[in-house]
Amino acid sequence: MFENIICQDEIVNALRADLASGRLPSSILLWGPDFSGKLSVALELARVLSCEEKQARWSCGCKACEAHRLLAHPHTILIGGRYFYEETSACADSLIKTGSLAARYLFIRAVRKLLRRFDAFLWEGDPDFKKIMPLLGAAEEAVEQLLPEKELPSGEKLAQISEAACGAVKKICEAINPDSIPIALLRRAVSWSHAGASGAGKVIIIENADKMRDSSRNSLLKILEEPPPHVTFILTTPRRAAILPTILSRVRTYRFIPRTREANRQVLEKIFRAEASRFENLRDFFRVFQGIDPLALRTEARAFLEKAGTGAFPGEESWFTDKTKFRIFLHELSDTLERTLRGETCGPEVSVNKLEEWTALIRKTLESLDVLNIAPALLAQRLFNSIGRP
Repeated sequence: MFENIICQDEIVNALRADLASGRLPSSILLWGPDFSGKLSVALELARVLSCEEKQARWSCGCKACEAHRLLAHPHTILIGGRYFYEETSACADSLIKTGSLAARYLFIRAVRKLLRRFDAFLWEGDPDFKKIMPLLGAAEEAVEQLLPEKELPSGEKLAQISEAACGAVKKICEAINPDSIPIALLRRAVSWSHAGASGAGKVIIIENADKMRDSSRNSLLKILEEPPPHVTFILTTPRRAAILPTILSRVRTYRFIPRTREANRQVLEKIFRAEASRFENLRDFFRVFQGIDPLALRTEARAFLEKAGTGAFPGEESWFTDKTKFRIFLHELSDTLERTLRGETCGPEVSVNKLEEWTALIRKTLESLDVLNIAPALLAQRLFNSIGRP
């Protein structure tokens, strides 16, 4: 079990020990940086919990494991957002380049990581859901043409199928923001957990749980206070401090460490068959599939930090024109400060206290961007002025 998890040995060993001793609780929190493998571990844990042969080898031939490898197991549901389009595009690139069975699974799982957020019972009666049903169908149709038991389509046909799936994924994310976790969705998930045969174990995975609104957080707290029997809740977050203390008191936490440069290299080469030397980390790799030059972005982010407070706000920057680009820019600002805190020479030369203060300002700006309807250019100028203020 957990053979497919790269360079997170401490987490894997802790989970194996808890499973072997029967001490794994019904509610856990996986927390750590983006791109550290939290969802991969959550999905693998769900497979392990439902394996009919109990050994849960990745190659296990039981029906439960076969369904989990294709993210088609009916007793696991996914909630919350992530970088769906970039991941699907990266996996499509790997599939087209290699045509391997592993790449097929990678691509199918990338698409279904989004599609499983829209299981029909979770969105029953939602008018926006009805609008995207044709897109969901188009993406699933593309996946079904690539199932492992079928012959892999030819190069041109494979490219067309991949492009259709990626296009559908992008339109789905534009139509409904998966980051949003409405309270009605959580309530339907709980109703689902009670349904069906007694004793059938179920898993509810809530990714980026820190982005839930207050009403959803309170609803989740009530669920965790009296969890349904035979249901495991797996929450993930990059920011443990953003989770309500009352929720933290009801979950066991497992911390993911940032991937080292060597770990990033292994993931890029083994999983995506990419030329690792081109990228500093996994975030850079995925940004390429957004049409972004990582080096240019890093240069502009550092210039923003160094010029802050001089009065020369770069208001014409394209990064401030829409929410998606500005979110990317804010993440790069945060990454620049984090690398500086680690002692790398890639950021402004200021005190540790100042770096931590700026990191908090960037985090607040991200929260304002996601929650409030404020123009990115205004948020950028406010951040620029706040960073430069003594």
